Amino acid sequence: TRAAKLDLRRELRALYGPPGSTARSEEAMEQAGLERLPFFDGLPGWALADLAEAAHEEELPAGRTVLHQHDRTRTVHFLLAGALQIYVRVDEDDLLVAVLGDPGELVGWSAFRPPYRATASVRCEQPSRLVTVPVAAFEELFERDPGLGYLILGRVAAGVADRLEQARERLLTAPRQGPVGDRR
Repeated sequence: TRAAKLDLRRELRALYGPPGSTARSEEAMEQAGLERLPFFDGLPGWALADLAEAAHEEELPAGRTVLHQHDRTRTVHFLLAGALQIYVRVDEDDLLVAVLGDPGELVGWSAFRPPYRATASVRCEQPSRLVTVPVAAFEELFERDPGLGYLILGRVAAGVADRLEQARERLLTAPRQGPVGDRR
């Protein structure tokens, strides 16, 4: 719900500071920080500890590119604060398909599946704070507990579905240049 998202934003801001703050930039992530993100809700302590050990925080300025479309990627990111734009290259234009601003949103899901290439580019719309986790850390968890792998990959799939819905809504509200399917 919207109220829960606002509470999470306040909690994360209290823990990490506002975007632009460098107090925790480039430091290892704490387990408590991961626990506060909805994606990690309910994961066992040992799994959170392993992921937190592999994770690190990044403070990025507005305009910085996080992912480039088609580049190989083996890390995923979670938004802590700020806003990110997701866009795809169409001919010579960048088509904005989503803007992320909710804490905990998954970015870079392509790192979980072959050929491990970003399906879109992501850039910071404003100064943003991210948690970055190598996919290898998740893969180690999956080997140790396949049931946990099923749970986590289900959350990844839900994130992909959310992104698809955001792109669909944005495309439906965009002004049309001509009839659907017209290739002038």
